Amino acid sequence: MNKKEILIIIALFAITSLIVVFVPGLSKSYIKTGKLYISEIMASNYKTIKDNYGDYSDYIEIYNGGKRDINLSGYHLSDSEFETKKWSFPEIYIKSGEYLIIYASNRDECDLEDRICHTNFKLSSKGEVLTLTDDFGNIINKFTYPELAGDIAYGYAHGKYIKFKKPTPGKENSSEEEKTKNYHYKLEITEYMTHNKRSVYDEYGNYYDFVEIHNKENKDIVLENVYITDEEENLNKFRIPKTNLSKDGYLVIYLSSDKVSYENGIYADFGLSDTDKMIIISYNNKKLDEVEVVPLKDNISYGKVGKSWKYFTTPTPGQPNTTASFTRIGGADENT
Repeated sequence: MNKKEILIIIALFAITSLIVVFVPGLSKSYIKTGKLYISEIMASNYKTIKDNYGDYSDYIEIYNGGKRDINLSGYHLSDSEFETKKWSFPEIYIKSGEYLIIYASNRDECDLEDRICHTNFKLSSKGEVLTLTDDFGNIINKFTYPELAGDIAYGYAHGKYIKFKKPTPGKENSSEEEKTKNYHYKLEITEYMTHNKRSVYDEYGNYYDFVEIHNKENKDIVLENVYITDEEENLNKFRIPKTNLSKDGYLVIYLSSDKVSYENGIYADFGLSDTDKMIIISYNNKKLDEVEVVPLKDNISYGKVGKSWKYFTTPTPGQPNTTASFTRIGGADENT
């Protein structure tokens, strides 16, 4: 080995050593200084706190545990391991002992007078990495949060990051840790419609497609953190609002294709078509029931009768499927 080759090997070893020593991103989860860090986040904010637009945006809470006020100009937040300067703080101070809420709404703006800021990215409820860096690119705080259900916070307490049962945006974190529920809802999909033109209308006169869910339990239940989707790779597509469902009762979810809001009724912001393969309801990222979507003609629903599925010319959303049913459309093989 000649002198030139030896020098190259030494240089490569030195570069590798510098990377190991100075790139804090190699650590999975840590608080480097213990002073300025991300103290709480929420990735599925449904009812916890509204932003200045009246929206329930996700949020990131920053805490200054040092003895001095800090000018955050030059600091950065990111949900990317490789683009750590994704969103930059403006000229805004965080006082000693203060909690500052930053909304992860993708608006990318700041109201300096009211000290309300919005990042240029949103948080994923399925979990991702978050970083807080200074102007030199040093990672001050970095951690990876897990999948979070609606209105469950994730934050720092007692030397570690945990899920919080009671979110505390802008305040000291609670020590009460959220435990994953083992409850298993006994729900089934019992009827759906993909081409509702004039057959079934809601109380506002709209002809929306629908999916009907049946509570198989012999008791009243409260649905919470239950989701419905038409995409197997996205089980958390639409979160059903917290709802009381009586024993042996039926729940109708209207499929609006658009984000609509009415005082009464539940309206998912996606529709069904003949190209969809499945309808799935899930809880804690586990499937409760799934049914295959079959091609349907206008104003015909497809529903469950016993253990079989039948076609209905008179749909019965919210009620047992007791009207005349058919094993095929256009024939005389009626079953009641």
